[in-house]
Amino acid sequence: MAHSRRFDLSHFTDNAQDRFGRQFASLARDASQLSNALAHYSNGARHDVSHLAHDFADEALHQGAVAARALGKQAWKAGKAVRRDPAPTMAALVGLACLVTLVMASGNRRR
Repeated sequence: MAHSRRFDLSHFTDNAQDRFGRQFASLARDASQLSNALAHYSNGARHDVSHLAHDFADEALHQGAVAARALGKQAWKAGKAVRRDPAPTMAALVGLACLVTLVMASGNRRR
């Protein structure tokens, strides 16, 4: 069973008891100010992280749009090349199919 411990200050002079009271009150004020400062800092940090995340998302969206435009241009050029002469594309696809078959067969043999 836990006992609460009380401090008996009766053996101190009134002046000493007043000093203790003032020191405890000062410590309580300091603790309150520290708590308020930490809360303010925490709110500021959350705001900064939110801004950083928003900026990051904006930049990622922009870079994604740039990449999509570049891929679109390349796909358009590739499509035109295939329409002009489909033989190199067919040869590349057959070569890729052979490579995939060899890799898959190699993986099956190891098991």
